[in-house]
Amino acid sequence: MAEFATPIKKNKGSDTNETITIPPSPFLPRIGYGTGVNVVQLVRSPRAGQIRSPWALKMLNKRVKPCKVYSERIKVEAELLQRMSHPNIVGFRAFSKTKILYLGMEACDLSLGDMIEKRVEEDVGPFVQKKILKVAVDIGSALDYLHTKMQILHGDLKSYNVLVNGDFVICKLCDFGVTVPLDENGVFDKEKAGKSVYYGTEAWSAPEVIHGGTISNKTDVWSLGLTLWEMMALMPPHTQIDDSLDESMEMLDESAASEEDFFSERYGTRPAIPANISTEEYGAVLSIFWWCSQEQYQQRPSAAELSNAASQALQQCHTNK
Repeated sequence: MAEFATPIKKNKGSDTNETITIPPSPFLPRIGYGTGVNVVQLVRSPRAGQIRSPWALKMLNKRVKPCKVYSERIKVEAELLQRMSHPNIVGFRAFSKTKILYLGMEACDLSLGDMIEKRVEEDVGPFVQKKILKVAVDIGSALDYLHTKMQILHGDLKSYNVLVNGDFVICKLCDFGVTVPLDENGVFDKEKAGKSVYYGTEAWSAPEVIHGGTISNKTDVWSLGLTLWEMMALMPPHTQIDDSLDESMEMLDESAASEEDFFSERYGTRPAIPANISTEEYGAVLSIFWWCSQEQYQQRPSAAELSNAASQALQQCHTNK
């Protein structure tokens, strides 16, 4: 089943457990992308009459000027994935540093970001509360593993880094190329980090990232809260234009720079609840979102507390069905 990782048998002296032939990139369907990289799907040939699961391959984008930073990120991510084992973290499959640098991972159905885009195209409205709670349960559990067992901060949590199998049968966290270490108190460990810095994506970044402050495991929790908000708003955080902002927008200079400044000033703040979201229908999700998006990081839940609260709320939803 998709939710169980396939055990990997490691061969000494080899970067991967098997030799695979990778067709030219144009013949591989692209299923994702990031800064300087593409993610494509590789359908492997059957072996001894057995169907083998497809892989997702993360490879350098050949259209981008070669950059050592991108290749180093893939290597860091490969090393991390080989050490991690959790049902809500994408599984490691293979890694090659030969002629073609690639990281092989288990292939999931869709990213949450792609699913959000699809709902917008089909005009079907926000995800139901139970599916949003399922993301909170699974990704909260993955973050708890990262923060407590691995002592690392994901550093770039958003909808495109959440993978979903089936109709929210299971959700998995992916993309670990910009993680940073945490100390025993869950705070960014600058000594261990060396030259590594927190990156993040501004629209999902916590106040302490935007304005300066303590980077901790609660920084990931803020980003997860805004990812849950995405599932209600069906748009990236801080991109919505509501009636109260119309006059402000009209007063803006027509230059792109002014508009960019207008939106960037909202980064690190709690987005308003979308007008079409009912507090009665989405009460449990809104409570969790409010908790995750507290300005003071000390007031936010740990990843374990978030996951447990979402799990209880999800059970209550099933009970009231």
